Amino acid sequence: MNFFVKNWFFALVAGLLLSAGPGRAGDTAYLDRMARESEIKSIAVVTSVQRMGANADGTFLRVTFRNEYAVTPFTPDSFVGGCKAMENNWQTRSPGTVYFSPKRGQKVFVTISTNGGAITSFTPLTPQLDAAVRNDPWRIVFSRGRAEAPLPDD
Repeated sequence: MNFFVKNWFFALVAGLLLSAGPGRAGDTAYLDRMARESEIKSIAVVTSVQRMGANADGTFLRVTFRNEYAVTPFTPDSFVGGCKAMENNWQTRSPGTVYFSPKRGQKVFVTISTNGGAITSFTPLTPQLDAAVRNDPWRIVFSRGRAEAPLPDD
């Protein structure tokens, strides 16, 4: 397959995943479940961000990551996910859509539905989140596309 066809196919598949269940997309429980059930959960570094196209409701991005620490089994050394970002003043946020702003070199905790699928959560890494991911991943909770590690009750 040539480069154009691969990118077009990726954009189509990721776009379908991002728009799946539009009636439920605004439901935070649905978004949280998508992050919890993602096949890829990893501390990773953003290695590239490719703009696939801009629409009125945001810019579709293809983001490549380098795995540094995988929570889920069979996470590849490098993986890809798609997301939407708000990059232009003429774009309008769509209700129920979660937007991310990945930057090359950024270290994050990311969840992706499947390699090449939708980014279901994207959170810049903090020392507290890093420790929770590595030591107590069951403590991590997801809310509106972000991961949090609540402090344990002592």
